[in-house]
Amino acid sequence: MIGRNKELEILSNACEQDESKLIAVYGRRRIGKTYLINHMFSEHKKDCLFFRFTGSYMLDSSTQLENFIEAIYDWFKCEPSKDITNWMSGFNFLKKAISSSQTPNQKVVIFLDEIPWIDKKNSGGFIGALGYFWNEFALSNKNIVLILCGSNSSWIKNKIFEDSNGPLYQRLDIKIHLKPFDLKETKEYLIKEKNFHIDDKTIAETYMVLGGVAKYLSLLDSSKTIAQNIDELIFNIDGHLNKEYSEVLKSLFDAKASYYSSIIKILSQKQSGFTQTELANALGEKSGSKIKDAVAELSEAGFIMPLSKLGSKINAKYIISDPFVLFYNKWVSEFSKNELISLQKPYFSSVMNSQKYAIWSGFAFEVLCLVSIDLYLQTRMTKGLAKSYGYWNFIGNNEDSGAQIDFIVEYENSVYDIVECKFYNSEFTISKDYKENLLHKIEMFKKYAIKGKYDIKLVMLTSYGCQINSHYNALNMTSNISLNELLV
Repeated sequence: MIGRNKELEILSNACEQDESKLIAVYGRRRIGKTYLINHMFSEHKKDCLFFRFTGSYMLDSSTQLENFIEAIYDWFKCEPSKDITNWMSGFNFLKKAISSSQTPNQKVVIFLDEIPWIDKKNSGGFIGALGYFWNEFALSNKNIVLILCGSNSSWIKNKIFEDSNGPLYQRLDIKIHLKPFDLKETKEYLIKEKNFHIDDKTIAETYMVLGGVAKYLSLLDSSKTIAQNIDELIFNIDGHLNKEYSEVLKSLFDAKASYYSSIIKILSQKQSGFTQTELANALGEKSGSKIKDAVAELSEAGFIMPLSKLGSKINAKYIISDPFVLFYNKWVSEFSKNELISLQKPYFSSVMNSQKYAIWSGFAFEVLCLVSIDLYLQTRMTKGLAKSYGYWNFIGNNEDSGAQIDFIVEYENSVYDIVECKFYNSEFTISKDYKENLLHKIEMFKKYAIKGKYDIKLVMLTSYGCQINSHYNALNMTSNISLNELLV
């Protein structure tokens, strides 16, 4: 269970309490939520009475109810005494099944997986019945651990966390937001679990395609190169991940999937990102609640993230933060079905040597660095001091030319890290022009962004570090961080 020790401890502690616990586990599809719960109660808490029901995508509420009753029979081996036609009766049947099977003081774990799919619009009264079951039975039983799990984070948030009229409002005891593996955890998984013998740059390249999504990483075959794996999983029309992008959007956002896909497509066209207003303009609509809600839901799902301009709390720019989504919209979405079929098998293997890939990988590496901000701060040993991170730019005027800083960290006491991210096959060499450009950025930042005291630190974050030459020394570099140091 790489990277999940904290979550296992939380679940274990919940089972040790002398009262019932209501837990929500949510996070991106394929992230390992179901595996985490199943592992916990098959390996660590075998003495618990365990029941699992999984909602099914595209089935109506009545069919879901039939499956629910069938699941109770499968787990408890008891049959209802009469026909069950609504969710209230369904949960009453579950209550009776538990009461007849539970031994004194035995913990009962009820795991409702993919709960957003069970009754999407609550047309069948599922949430009300679930709330009644919890409030009237589970709380008084004192030995129930009810786990609500789902990939649609916004549904969980809207229906469970924030619906003040709902029966479960403010009833949650524990929220577990299960996130993708970070880069360091991905390295541990690929080397220890999948038995790859690859260097840190190759691990970063893998992350820039698949992200830290446990299911995607589990599909990799260590007898093949990473490029061969990507060709077979994504660029093969029958590959396991060939249709994954559209399936993810459809399963999470349903009727809104096409609209959300158009937002992502626009974001993939511009490295520096778009503000909410710019996104609306690109879509040919006014900036309002529709685009605001879409951006919020995509952010909640982890597909995009806002980057604020340093010193400004408005007009945040949104960028794609999910590596798989970024990769798909650059390399796969442009192909039609027939074109994918006609592609030679080693397509991506050949692309990796192109200038087009070199340019894209530089951008993808910057995104990787931004989403790996915790690893960066740990390496710099400044995690407790950081106030914010984002970007800064200066458009330019008659006196000074413009400047763009893509990654800047602000600390307490007016200390700033200006971070330059470079993804190269060897040590990065700072040229005279590159040095002059960096010095210009620093001067513009001092002139137009800062008032009062400041302490600016220049940091290079690269795949293999920087070559030390006269231009490097002239910059008075604070830190020269390689991937190896980030992942140690």
